[in-house]
Amino acid sequence: MAKWRNFYLQRMGVDSSSNPYPVYESVLQWGVWCKDIPFQLANKVKEPAKRNWYDEDGDDEFVSGDGLRMEAYTMEVEFGCKIMSNVKDEHTTMPTVTDVRSNVNTFLTYLRSSGHMKMYSSYTGIGRQNVRLESIDDKGKFKKEKGQEFLIFKVKFKVNDPVTDVVLAGGGNS
Repeated sequence: MAKWRNFYLQRMGVDSSSNPYPVYESVLQWGVWCKDIPFQLANKVKEPAKRNWYDEDGDDEFVSGDGLRMEAYTMEVEFGCKIMSNVKDEHTTMPTVTDVRSNVNTFLTYLRSSGHMKMYSSYTGIGRQNVRLESIDDKGKFKKEKGQEFLIFKVKFKVNDPVTDVVLAGGGNS
């Protein structure tokens, strides 16, 4: 579990009281750890607008004074939720398989209902905004690692703003 990391999510916009939505840390909120998050520093450059005049050599391309634009991209993130025990009794509060499935379902419900979000990876130090859920892999699995059992699953996100860098501000706000 030492290589697994937490990450931060914040729904974009404001709530009914005109306050920014809260920032959630994945482990504290849902018990969900990030196993692999391939945040990219950059992606493909968009093709500039162009015309090809048949009576002239080359292309006539438009590049704005602000330079070239970047394309949106998708990223597949692998998550895990730890199972401490398969039995729950009055003497223990250790998560069971049922608890883990409930935590993961609550996490996925948040992703589905949030629309566009800000994300920040404490491992990569990279954050993005205007990120949304694209798909949930249906091949979740239970895996044992160093004597501990985890529910492992993958989620694909679309990064619509590949340029703006979101940083984690003091006090847990991004």
